[in-house]
Amino acid sequence: MMVELAHHLYLLVAVLGLALSVSYGGQPVLCQGAFLAVGGFGVAHLERAGLPLAGAVLVGAVLAACAGYLVGLLTARLRGAAVALSTWAFAWLVYAVLDAFPTVSGGSQGLVRPSPARLHSPVFDVTVTLTPLAHVVVAGSMCLLTLAMVARLTRGPAGLEWAALREAPALATSLGVPVLRRRAALFATTAAVAAVSGAGITVLLGVAAPSDVSPLLSLQLFVAALIGGTARLWGPVLGLLVIAVIPPLADGLAGAAGLPAEASGGVLTAVALVAVPLLRGPVERFAGRWPERTRRPGEPVEDTEDLAPRTAASREAVVLTARGLDVGIGETDILTGVDLEVRAGQVHALIGPNGSGKTTALRALAGALRPKGGRILLEETDVTGAGQLEMVRRGVTRTFQRTVGLERLSPYRQLLLGVRGGSPVPFAAVRHLFASESMRDHAAAADREAWRALRLTELAGRASDRPGDLGAGEQRLLQVARAVATGARVLLLDEPAVGMTGPERVVLARVLRRLAAGGAAILLVEHDLALVHGVADRITVLDRGRVLATGTPESTAADPAVRRVYLGDTDPSSARG
Repeated sequence: MMVELAHHLYLLVAVLGLALSVSYGGQPVLCQGAFLAVGGFGVAHLERAGLPLAGAVLVGAVLAACAGYLVGLLTARLRGAAVALSTWAFAWLVYAVLDAFPTVSGGSQGLVRPSPARLHSPVFDVTVTLTPLAHVVVAGSMCLLTLAMVARLTRGPAGLEWAALREAPALATSLGVPVLRRRAALFATTAAVAAVSGAGITVLLGVAAPSDVSPLLSLQLFVAALIGGTARLWGPVLGLLVIAVIPPLADGLAGAAGLPAEASGGVLTAVALVAVPLLRGPVERFAGRWPERTRRPGEPVEDTEDLAPRTAASREAVVLTARGLDVGIGETDILTGVDLEVRAGQVHALIGPNGSGKTTALRALAGALRPKGGRILLEETDVTGAGQLEMVRRGVTRTFQRTVGLERLSPYRQLLLGVRGGSPVPFAAVRHLFASESMRDHAAAADREAWRALRLTELAGRASDRPGDLGAGEQRLLQVARAVATGARVLLLDEPAVGMTGPERVVLARVLRRLAAGGAAILLVEHDLALVHGVADRITVLDRGRVLATGTPESTAADPAVRRVYLGDTDPSSARG
């Protein structure tokens, strides 16, 4: 009984580790059994090589973490089914290697180790015999420790990044979160936890056998993690309970239907996987994981520093420049020879007919697209092809044409993500976990910056609301607020007025002028010409990927080519595209 309980608790440790990648990282990982194998067979071989048990477990976990990081990097750019298939193939590869090399796996009998295991502490000169009861205590403690660590991390910077990885990776990148590295780090942690779990099972049972770490185990652990979702405690536990009943049910089905036990287990696992959509909703509601309300700090709402410039650039100094910019996708040229200057303290509007290349220009300037030709300068530094993360780090960020949000984070917490993504702290998760003084200071500074961005964009009153309760216009303003929270000196705004009512457009115009007055350089793509002529200091008109005219609102409106191609000879002060 104790052996079975300890075994299930070790599997729960593996499930909790897997939940990091599946539930928080948003990646369907199907190779957790392979990392259990690394830990289980690793501890057996390392002990034979002379390492003490604790050292063997530690080395096995490090090796699994390195392998997990590599697999995580290889799969980080993939999505959905591609991740599942790739990691499932890795599980089969490890299983095939164990089956093909008996010297590694011990053949069908596996690798047998001395039993019972003993832990010796030379410091205290104490030896502990790992009886089944001791294994229950160790495995149970590991489960509680893992749950406590994950719960604490989800309340800090790591939790914000995990939510963005899961729900909107493109948004996370635009805010400065290194999505690929974060997914790989989650994968490495998942692998290390699995290796420790596998080592514990090997020590408990006294044997590491290939049949115990088949790809079917990976699928079962995935089902357990999937059922739990991101429910804090009961989800993974209930998921494991489903998996715990599969072996006895499989044995019963095998006896009744005359099927092999392995086939019966596979059938029942497939049934559990199909039932996940039905089980996950009730589990998450039972766990009561939403909502997390944000408390307003007891500071004054208004602050004279809110309008203070955040950039050292002098007023009207050129901050971002495009020279002869050529951008294409495949063989199709979208922008040709585009010249553009965005100045500090000004709103520069980029307008043109649909398909003229406005959004493409923003993506290229933000580093999301690599130009075919030309140069992009940030002040005097050539940043052509620097990449989006580097551009955010240098103070250039963009919003999206469509509304992109994080359904499970309040506006305040979404802005905290922007603050921490735009100015990341090395080893922030570790510092938060141990409540370091530097992390507390950074958290206080991030809180101030988040509230500053909320006040600048007139969203302070909705700081703790659910994003779904915000109107369409407020959600567009939230996109601007997130960009402001990064501390960017250049804001590339893609049609922020879409879906806004008349009064909301007035608020947006006021926000844009306020940001420009604070020293920001704003490049605005917008079809609402009334808004453009109300806030823009300069306008560049694009047509078929080329610059048609650049100048003040008055000079561009009077340009015959602009009136003919874009405005259709209408009065620009009343036109709306």
